[in-house]
Amino acid sequence: MLFYILLSFLRINLEPAIARSCALSLLIAACGREPRPPISRAWPLMGTTLSAAAWGAGGADSTRVARALDAARDSVHRIDSLLRKRIRIAALDSVREEVRRESGVALPPDSLAIGYALDRAALALGPVVDSTLLGLGEQFRWIGPATRSTHRSVGIPDPDNTLRSLGAVEMWGGSVRTKSQRNAHGATVRSVTVLAATAAAADAWAAAFMVVGCDSALALALRLGQPPTWSRVSVVCADSAGVRSTTDLGQRFLRPTGRVP
Repeated sequence: MLFYILLSFLRINLEPAIARSCALSLLIAACGREPRPPISRAWPLMGTTLSAAAWGAGGADSTRVARALDAARDSVHRIDSLLRKRIRIAALDSVREEVRRESGVALPPDSLAIGYALDRAALALGPVVDSTLLGLGEQFRWIGPATRSTHRSVGIPDPDNTLRSLGAVEMWGGSVRTKSQRNAHGATVRSVTVLAATAAAADAWAAAFMVVGCDSALALALRLGQPPTWSRVSVVCADSAGVRSTTDLGQRFLRPTGRVP
């Protein structure tokens, strides 16, 4: 079993409610108590680290899964190459247009790069694996059968204190993306975490919510789940008013308990 630690996002946490979670900095393949060990890989890509843990589908042998993981890596590299050459990607334009239409925020193409690359990696793995957990930078993407959710917890680090956590969210499926900024004041967003069905959507809305602020982010997230958009997203947002979440998360959002160092 291999464990991959993204040191740039490592947070130490002594609180009981968070200590049992797989923090945002850790991609620990065994934390979901899978019935068999995964095949795990990690590569330096897009200025960060792509980590993957995959479980083969049916009788898929380790060689096929390893090849699929290599294909996922190649797909991320390809997206990075296209964006560096400033080649437009229709799927990214579509997500950016939805965000602009609903929030008024115009996102640059590269602001969705991490999320879209994760979605492409997931497509490369889909035909071969039963389930997989992907991590790229501060974003995770889970794919698996509809009958089985991952139920992994993802920690939300405090951008101003490496010894403190803002909480954790249970990822049942899809993607989780966190964006943050240090030394934020007033109504400025300190941290926003978005859960969505696709990594591109989670990435895009996290970027937009950083601009519009927590009050608007929480209201907009509620509206997105209604017709005609049906683009459901869940949000945890932190500013000077505290840490708040959309009501649909319920007990899936674990607040810190006890004192921090």
